[in-house]
Amino acid sequence: MSSRLPPLNALRAFVAAARHSSFRLAAEELHVTPGAVSRQIRALEDFLGLALFDRRQRRVRLTDVGARYFTRMADLFAEIQNATDSLTEGSGRRTVHLDCIPTFAMHWLLPRLPLFQRSAPELEVSLFTAPDAIDLTRRFDYAIRRDPAHFAGLKPLPLMPEHCAPVCSPSLLESASLREPADLYDQTIITIRVRPDLWSTWCTAEGLELQGFRNRMEVDHTYFAIQAAEDGLGVAVVPLLFVERQLATGRLAKPLGPRSVVSGHYYLLESRQRGRTEAPRFRDWLIEQASTTD
Repeated sequence: MSSRLPPLNALRAFVAAARHSSFRLAAEELHVTPGAVSRQIRALEDFLGLALFDRRQRRVRLTDVGARYFTRMADLFAEIQNATDSLTEGSGRRTVHLDCIPTFAMHWLLPRLPLFQRSAPELEVSLFTAPDAIDLTRRFDYAIRRDPAHFAGLKPLPLMPEHCAPVCSPSLLESASLREPADLYDQTIITIRVRPDLWSTWCTAEGLELQGFRNRMEVDHTYFAIQAAEDGLGVAVVPLLFVERQLATGRLAKPLGPRSVVSGHYYLLESRQRGRTEAPRFRDWLIEQASTTD
């Protein structure tokens, strides 16, 4: 095999396709066509003299050789990103990079970030949000995830449990008699397409049948369910840490009082990338904030 370096564009296409297990999604990330991605990867395979993907049955899957190559390439691309970011950050304020679930960042992290900025004015926080698996080729110090399938092989540190409970608008609470869990059978329930586990987990804990709810409204994401509940469209079961402000200001109410159900856990995951010296202080602050979350 030639000792020349493989073409960089072909490596980028390979890393993106391996990360997504899809030429189409890699093409969307790189703003090219799937055919272009396929040609780049074929050129890389010809250069190496090795098959990196198994393309049978209309699917693309890394071969054993491809999987080993991807692990090394992902680390190298992360190092390139680190080196580039270090140059652009210059000698000014240092930056902590966090990869976080969007809804968790919106409702729990962002309201608390001013506290960190006041306690550590010499540090900046660079926030990247993603709902799926951690991208190991992207520079980050820490990531926050709930689903173990999204840990990308990193060791998780328990951060906090997630408690869920029904919430609704104060006006709906005033107009309906809601004292026991079974009273919700007469209400419209707001379900969340990306979190079907919330209502089912709560119903199981309260001894109710989810099929017993006749009137339903389905939305895509948690923040839509929260807004729909605020607008009086029905009752939503949501993680309570996402509605702290709404409950505190009276925009939402808990019709069944303080009772709640554990619906999952959030975890802190540490990057294996080298040269991350600003992370421990931010990590300790996150852990402290999580410990004081009710």
